[in-house]
Amino acid sequence: MTSGWRNLFTAGWVGVVLGIVAVWKSSWTLGFPTWWLGPQSDPRFPVVLVLPFVLPVFVVVGGIRNVRYIVVLGIAASVGEALIAWGDVGRQDKFAFVEFALAGSGLAVSLASFAGLLTTAAAPQPAAAAGPLPPPSD
Repeated sequence: MTSGWRNLFTAGWVGVVLGIVAVWKSSWTLGFPTWWLGPQSDPRFPVVLVLPFVLPVFVVVGGIRNVRYIVVLGIAASVGEALIAWGDVGRQDKFAFVEFALAGSGLAVSLASFAGLLTTAAAPQPAAAAGPLPPPSD
């Protein structure tokens, strides 16, 4: 991926991570826990607490390290985030909407970053002569 697209890709996914942090903080501050947080009096197991952060953080690290198939991983991570958001549908619909929006923005950044993978074809080189040139005609 070209450096400009890689920077855009990484910045977009950093925004997704920050958005998930905002959902986390808002959920606990307002007292309306998402399924992966649970109530403050009885929070979920720590592995479940960090579940929404795992894939986006891998995508950010992969973007920084310029991993070859990071765009495909970004698409998979956005689908994973949408599945996590689906758990809040019917329980905390407003937080679910924000989580779906974050997953959609990650998908949009990943799909747009496919443009950074396209390169122009190299100019063809002239073919070498197969044998001696014929004598010039008068």
